[in-house]
Amino acid sequence: MAIKKLKGMDKAAVLLSNLGEDLASEVIKFLSPADIQMIGRRITSISNINSETFFEVIDEFKQHLALDSGPSDTDEYVKNIILKALGPEKAGAILKRISRKPEEGGLDTLKWMDPKVVAEFVKKEHPQTIAVILANLSPEQGAQVLTLLDQRTRADVMMRVATMEPLAPGAMEELEEAINQNLSGTIGLQTRALGGVKVAAEILNQADRTTESEILSGIETQDANLSNEIQEQMFVFGDIINIDERGIQRILKDISNDQLILALKTAEDSLKDKFLANMSERAREMLLDEMETRGPVKLSEVDQAQLEVVRITRRLAQDGEVTIMGGGDASDVLV
Repeated sequence: MAIKKLKGMDKAAVLLSNLGEDLASEVIKFLSPADIQMIGRRITSISNINSETFFEVIDEFKQHLALDSGPSDTDEYVKNIILKALGPEKAGAILKRISRKPEEGGLDTLKWMDPKVVAEFVKKEHPQTIAVILANLSPEQGAQVLTLLDQRTRADVMMRVATMEPLAPGAMEELEEAINQNLSGTIGLQTRALGGVKVAAEILNQADRTTESEILSGIETQDANLSNEIQEQMFVFGDIINIDERGIQRILKDISNDQLILALKTAEDSLKDKFLANMSERAREMLLDEMETRGPVKLSEVDQAQLEVVRITRRLAQDGEVTIMGGGDASDVLV
Protein backbone atom coordinates (compact mmCIF):
# COMPACT_ATOMS: atom_id res chain seq x y z
CA MET A 1 0.00 0.00 0.00
CA ALA A 2 1.43 3.42 -0.97
CA ILE A 3 1.66 6.17 1.63
CA LYS A 4 -0.48 8.49 -0.52
CA LYS A 5 -3.44 6.17 0.06
CA LEU A 6 -3.02 6.21 3.84
CA LYS A 7 -5.05 8.53 6.05
CA GLY A 8 -3.85 10.04 9.31
CA MET A 9 -5.16 7.26 11.53
CA ASP A 10 -3.78 4.68 9.09
CA LYS A 11 -0.32 6.18 9.43
CA ALA A 12 -0.59 6.17 13.21
CA ALA A 13 -1.61 2.51 13.01
CA VAL A 14 1.40 1.69 10.81
CA LEU A 15 3.73 3.33 13.31
CA LEU A 16 2.24 1.75 16.43
CA SER A 17 1.83 -1.73 14.96
CA ASN A 18 5.54 -1.91 14.20
CA LEU A 19 6.83 -0.61 17.53
CA GLY A 20 5.96 -3.80 19.40
CA GLU A 21 3.43 -4.25 22.19
CA ASP A 22 5.50 -2.80 25.04
CA LEU A 23 6.58 0.37 23.25
CA ALA A 24 3.22 0.94 21.59
CA SER A 25 1.47 0.66 24.96
CA GLU A 26 3.64 3.50 26.27
CA VAL A 27 2.70 5.72 23.34
CA ILE A 28 -1.07 5.17 23.55
CA LYS A 29 -1.06 6.37 27.16
CA PHE A 30 -1.01 9.86 25.66
CA LEU A 31 -3.98 9.26 23.34
CA SER A 32 -7.69 9.69 24.00
CA PRO A 33 -9.91 6.59 24.29
CA ALA A 34 -11.60 7.52 21.00
CA ASP A 35 -8.27 7.77 19.17
CA ILE A 36 -7.10 4.48 20.65
CA GLN A 37 -10.28 2.77 19.44
CA MET A 38 -9.95 4.20 15.94
CA ILE A 39 -6.27 3.31 15.65
CA GLY A 40 -6.97 -0.17 16.98
CA ARG A 41 -9.49 -0.73 14.20
CA ARG A 42 -7.00 0.54 11.60
CA ILE A 43 -4.30 -1.83 12.86
CA THR A 44 -6.55 -4.84 12.37
CA SER A 45 -7.62 -3.74 8.89
CA ILE A 46 -4.37 -2.49 7.35
CA SER A 47 -2.44 -4.98 5.23
CA ASN A 48 0.34 -5.05 2.62
CA ILE A 49 2.44 -2.40 4.35
CA ASN A 50 6.01 -2.77 3.13
CA SER A 51 9.18 -1.41 4.70
CA GLU A 52 9.40 1.52 2.25
CA THR A 53 5.95 2.74 3.24
CA PHE A 54 6.80 2.38 6.91
CA PHE A 55 9.90 4.56 6.57
CA GLU A 56 7.91 7.14 4.59
CA VAL A 57 5.45 7.28 7.49
CA ILE A 58 8.36 7.84 9.90
CA ASP A 59 9.82 10.62 7.76
CA GLU A 60 6.44 12.35 7.53
CA PHE A 61 6.08 12.02 11.30
CA LYS A 62 9.38 13.84 11.79
CA GLN A 63 8.45 16.56 9.30
CA HIS A 64 5.15 17.28 11.05
CA LEU A 65 6.93 17.61 14.37
CA ALA A 66 9.35 20.08 12.84
CA LEU A 67 6.55 22.17 11.31
CA ASP A 68 4.64 22.26 14.58
CA SER A 69 7.62 23.43 16.62
CA GLY A 70 9.97 25.14 14.20
CA PRO A 71 13.27 23.62 15.42
CA SER A 72 16.27 23.67 13.10
CA ASP A 73 17.27 20.10 13.97
CA THR A 74 14.28 17.80 13.46
CA ASP A 75 16.02 14.63 14.64
CA GLU A 76 17.15 16.33 17.85
CA TYR A 77 13.64 17.64 18.50
CA VAL A 78 12.10 14.19 18.02
CA LYS A 79 14.68 12.74 20.38
CA ASN A 80 14.03 15.35 23.06
CA ILE A 81 10.23 15.10 23.12
CA ILE A 82 10.29 11.30 23.24
CA LEU A 83 12.86 11.41 26.04
CA LYS A 84 10.69 13.79 28.04
CA ALA A 85 7.57 11.72 27.45
CA LEU A 86 8.92 8.24 28.15
CA GLY A 87 12.24 8.55 29.96
CA PRO A 88 15.68 7.51 28.68
CA GLU A 89 15.31 3.71 28.74
CA LYS A 90 11.99 3.37 26.90
CA ALA A 91 12.72 6.35 24.65
CA GLY A 92 15.99 4.77 23.58
CA ALA A 93 14.21 1.70 22.29
CA ILE A 94 11.72 3.77 20.30
CA LEU A 95 14.40 6.07 18.88
CA LYS A 96 16.36 3.08 17.62
CA ARG A 97 13.31 1.92 15.71
CA ILE A 98 12.35 5.26 14.15
CA SER A 99 15.86 6.49 13.31
CA ARG A 100 16.47 3.96 10.54
CA LYS A 101 16.79 5.25 6.98
CA PRO A 102 14.77 3.80 4.11
CA GLU A 103 17.88 2.72 2.26
CA GLU A 104 19.08 0.58 5.16
CA GLY A 105 16.52 -2.18 4.45
CA GLY A 106 17.43 -5.84 4.59
CA LEU A 107 18.43 -7.08 8.02
CA ASP A 108 17.95 -3.59 9.45
CA THR A 109 14.34 -3.75 8.36
CA LEU A 110 13.84 -6.90 10.41
CA LYS A 111 15.48 -5.33 13.47
CA TRP A 112 12.69 -2.80 13.96
CA MET A 113 9.92 -5.33 13.41
CA ASP A 114 7.95 -6.85 16.25
CA PRO A 115 9.23 -10.39 17.04
CA LYS A 116 5.83 -11.83 16.11
CA VAL A 117 6.11 -10.26 12.66
CA VAL A 118 9.64 -11.60 12.18
CA ALA A 119 8.60 -15.08 13.31
CA GLU A 120 5.73 -15.09 10.83
CA PHE A 121 8.12 -13.89 8.13
CA VAL A 122 10.70 -16.65 8.68
CA LYS A 123 8.59 -19.62 9.77
CA LYS A 124 8.41 -21.15 6.28
CA GLU A 125 12.08 -20.52 5.49
CA HIS A 126 14.86 -23.10 5.63
CA PRO A 127 16.38 -23.46 9.15
CA GLN A 128 19.69 -22.11 7.83
CA THR A 129 17.96 -18.97 6.62
CA ILE A 130 16.26 -18.54 9.98
CA ALA A 131 19.62 -19.00 11.68
CA VAL A 132 21.17 -16.24 9.54
CA ILE A 133 18.41 -13.85 10.52
CA LEU A 134 18.47 -14.68 14.24
CA ALA A 135 22.24 -14.23 14.31
CA ASN A 136 21.80 -10.64 13.13
CA LEU A 137 19.03 -9.63 15.53
CA SER A 138 19.68 -8.48 19.07
CA PRO A 139 19.85 -11.41 21.53
CA GLU A 140 16.58 -10.30 23.13
CA GLN A 141 14.69 -10.00 19.85
CA GLY A 142 16.27 -13.21 18.56
CA ALA A 143 15.14 -15.09 21.67
CA GLN A 144 11.60 -13.78 21.32
CA VAL A 145 11.46 -14.90 17.69
CA LEU A 146 12.95 -18.27 18.64
CA THR A 147 10.24 -19.00 21.19
CA LEU A 148 7.59 -18.39 18.52
CA LEU A 149 9.01 -21.00 16.15
CA ASP A 150 7.92 -24.61 15.92
CA GLN A 151 9.46 -26.65 18.73
CA ARG A 152 11.06 -29.09 16.28
CA THR A 153 12.78 -26.22 14.47
CA ARG A 154 14.37 -24.51 17.47
CA ALA A 155 17.27 -26.87 18.22
CA ASP A 156 18.09 -27.22 14.52
CA VAL A 157 18.21 -23.44 14.11
CA MET A 158 20.40 -22.90 17.18
CA MET A 159 22.84 -25.61 16.06
CA ARG A 160 23.19 -23.76 12.78
CA VAL A 161 23.72 -20.44 14.58
CA ALA A 162 26.41 -21.99 16.77
CA THR A 163 28.30 -23.58 13.87
CA MET A 164 28.14 -20.70 11.40
CA GLU A 165 31.26 -19.29 9.79
CA PRO A 166 31.95 -15.72 8.56
CA LEU A 167 30.25 -14.57 5.39
CA ALA A 168 32.23 -14.67 2.15
CA PRO A 169 33.03 -11.26 0.54
CA GLY A 170 29.95 -9.77 -1.04
CA ALA A 171 27.63 -12.33 0.51
CA MET A 172 26.11 -9.83 2.96
CA GLU A 173 25.08 -7.56 0.09
CA GLU A 174 23.40 -10.52 -1.62
CA LEU A 175 21.64 -11.44 1.61
CA GLU A 176 20.39 -7.88 2.17
CA GLU A 177 19.01 -7.71 -1.36
CA ALA A 178 17.35 -11.11 -1.02
CA ILE A 179 15.64 -10.05 2.22
CA ASN A 180 14.38 -6.85 0.61
CA GLN A 181 12.93 -8.82 -2.29
CA ASN A 182 11.44 -11.38 0.05
CA LEU A 183 9.77 -8.65 2.09
CA SER A 184 8.14 -7.57 -1.13
CA GLY A 185 6.96 -11.14 -1.67
CA THR A 186 8.96 -11.82 -4.84
CA ILE A 187 11.59 -14.46 -4.07
CA GLY A 188 12.89 -16.61 -1.24
CA LEU A 189 15.92 -15.68 0.84
CA GLN A 190 19.38 -16.79 -0.18
CA THR A 191 21.10 -18.81 2.52
CA ARG A 192 24.38 -17.41 3.89
CA ALA A 193 26.22 -18.20 7.13
CA LEU A 194 27.38 -16.13 10.08
CA GLY A 195 27.10 -16.38 13.85
CA GLY A 196 28.90 -18.83 16.13
CA VAL A 197 28.70 -20.39 19.56
CA LYS A 198 28.73 -17.00 21.28
CA VAL A 199 25.80 -15.70 19.23
CA ALA A 200 23.83 -18.87 19.95
CA ALA A 201 24.60 -18.49 23.65
CA GLU A 202 23.54 -14.83 23.70
CA ILE A 203 20.20 -15.70 22.10
CA LEU A 204 19.53 -18.58 24.48
CA ASN A 205 20.51 -16.39 27.43
CA GLN A 206 17.44 -14.29 26.65
CA ALA A 207 15.08 -17.23 26.19
CA ASP A 208 12.92 -18.60 28.98
CA ARG A 209 14.26 -21.61 30.88
CA THR A 210 11.85 -24.09 29.30
CA THR A 211 12.81 -23.08 25.77
CA GLU A 212 16.49 -23.05 26.69
CA SER A 213 16.32 -26.55 28.16
CA GLU A 214 14.42 -27.98 25.19
CA ILE A 215 16.84 -26.54 22.66
CA LEU A 216 20.00 -27.56 24.51
CA SER A 217 18.64 -31.08 24.95
CA GLY A 218 17.89 -31.25 21.24
CA ILE A 219 21.41 -30.08 20.37
CA GLU A 220 22.96 -32.49 22.89
CA THR A 221 21.37 -35.50 21.20
CA GLN A 222 23.18 -34.54 18.00
CA ASP A 223 26.39 -32.96 19.32
CA ALA A 224 27.08 -33.11 23.06
CA ASN A 225 30.31 -31.11 22.76
CA LEU A 226 28.56 -28.28 20.95
CA SER A 227 25.84 -28.21 23.61
CA ASN A 228 28.51 -27.91 26.32
CA GLU A 229 30.30 -25.12 24.43
CA ILE A 230 27.10 -23.14 24.15
CA GLN A 231 26.30 -23.61 27.85
CA GLU A 232 29.76 -22.45 28.87
CA GLN A 233 29.29 -19.27 26.84
CA MET A 234 25.79 -18.70 28.16
CA PHE A 235 26.73 -18.36 31.81
CA VAL A 236 30.02 -16.63 32.63
CA PHE A 237 31.82 -16.35 35.94
CA GLY A 238 30.71 -12.77 36.59
CA ASP A 239 27.06 -13.84 36.39
CA ILE A 240 27.45 -15.66 39.71
CA ILE A 241 26.85 -12.28 41.36
CA ASN A 242 23.14 -12.80 40.59
CA ILE A 243 22.91 -16.06 42.56
CA ASP A 244 21.39 -15.84 46.03
CA GLU A 245 23.30 -16.50 49.27
CA ARG A 246 22.04 -20.05 49.64
CA GLY A 247 23.23 -20.80 46.11
CA ILE A 248 26.68 -19.32 46.78
CA GLN A 249 27.01 -21.46 49.90
CA ARG A 250 26.10 -24.55 47.89
CA ILE A 251 28.68 -23.72 45.21
CA LEU A 252 31.38 -23.26 47.85
CA LYS A 253 30.86 -26.85 48.99
CA ASP A 254 31.89 -28.19 45.58
CA ILE A 255 34.93 -26.04 44.81
CA SER A 256 38.35 -26.14 46.39
CA ASN A 257 40.11 -23.20 48.01
CA ASP A 258 42.72 -23.28 45.28
CA GLN A 259 40.05 -23.05 42.58
CA LEU A 260 38.36 -20.16 44.35
CA ILE A 261 41.60 -18.24 44.91
CA LEU A 262 42.49 -18.47 41.23
CA ALA A 263 38.95 -17.71 40.06
CA LEU A 264 38.69 -14.58 42.22
CA LYS A 265 42.05 -13.24 41.03
CA THR A 266 40.49 -11.03 38.35
CA ALA A 267 36.93 -10.90 39.72
CA GLU A 268 35.08 -7.70 40.56
CA ASP A 269 35.22 -6.68 44.23
CA SER A 270 31.45 -7.13 44.53
CA LEU A 271 31.74 -10.79 43.51
CA LYS A 272 34.69 -11.38 45.83
CA ASP A 273 32.70 -9.85 48.67
CA LYS A 274 29.71 -12.08 47.90
CA PHE A 275 31.78 -15.25 48.18
CA LEU A 276 33.53 -14.04 51.34
CA ALA A 277 30.24 -13.02 52.97
CA ASN A 278 28.98 -16.58 52.63
CA MET A 279 31.97 -18.24 54.29
CA SER A 280 32.60 -18.85 57.97
CA GLU A 281 34.88 -16.34 59.67
CA ARG A 282 37.71 -18.87 59.93
CA ALA A 283 37.41 -19.98 56.29
CA ARG A 284 37.25 -16.35 55.17
CA GLU A 285 40.41 -15.40 57.06
CA MET A 286 42.29 -18.40 55.68
CA LEU A 287 41.23 -17.59 52.14
CA LEU A 288 42.23 -13.94 52.45
CA ASP A 289 45.64 -14.92 53.81
CA GLU A 290 46.22 -17.29 50.91
CA MET A 291 45.09 -14.67 48.40
CA GLU A 292 47.56 -12.16 49.83
CA THR A 293 50.51 -14.55 49.81
CA ARG A 294 49.79 -16.09 46.40
CA GLY A 295 52.20 -14.77 43.78
CA PRO A 296 51.45 -13.88 40.15
CA VAL A 297 49.68 -16.55 38.12
CA LYS A 298 49.01 -17.02 34.42
CA LEU A 299 45.79 -15.54 33.13
CA SER A 300 45.06 -18.88 31.46
CA GLU A 301 45.05 -20.51 34.92
CA VAL A 302 42.56 -17.93 36.16
CA ASP A 303 40.34 -18.47 33.12
CA GLN A 304 40.42 -22.23 33.62
CA ALA A 305 39.54 -21.91 37.31
CA GLN A 306 36.62 -19.62 36.50
CA LEU A 307 35.44 -22.05 33.83
CA GLU A 308 35.50 -24.91 36.35
CA VAL A 309 33.43 -22.88 38.80
CA VAL A 310 30.96 -22.07 36.00
CA ARG A 311 30.70 -25.77 35.09
CA ILE A 312 30.05 -26.69 38.71
CA THR A 313 27.45 -23.93 38.99
CA ARG A 314 25.60 -25.04 35.87
CA ARG A 315 25.62 -28.66 37.06
CA LEU A 316 24.13 -27.61 40.38
CA ALA A 317 21.54 -25.52 38.52
CA GLN A 318 20.57 -28.50 36.36
CA ASP A 319 20.17 -30.57 39.53
CA GLY A 320 17.90 -27.90 41.00
CA GLU A 321 20.28 -27.00 43.83
CA VAL A 322 21.13 -23.52 42.54
CA THR A 323 18.91 -20.97 40.80
CA ILE A 324 20.55 -18.99 38.01
CA MET A 325 18.56 -15.81 37.50
CA GLY A 326 18.06 -14.62 33.93
CA GLY A 327 16.18 -15.23 30.71
CA GLY A 328 12.62 -14.27 29.98
CA ASP A 329 10.70 -16.78 32.08
CA ALA A 330 8.64 -14.95 34.69
CA SER A 331 8.44 -18.14 36.75
CA ASP A 332 12.15 -17.77 37.52
CA VAL A 333 11.62 -14.45 39.30
CA LEU A 334 11.79 -14.66 43.08
CA VAL A 335 8.99 -12.86 44.94
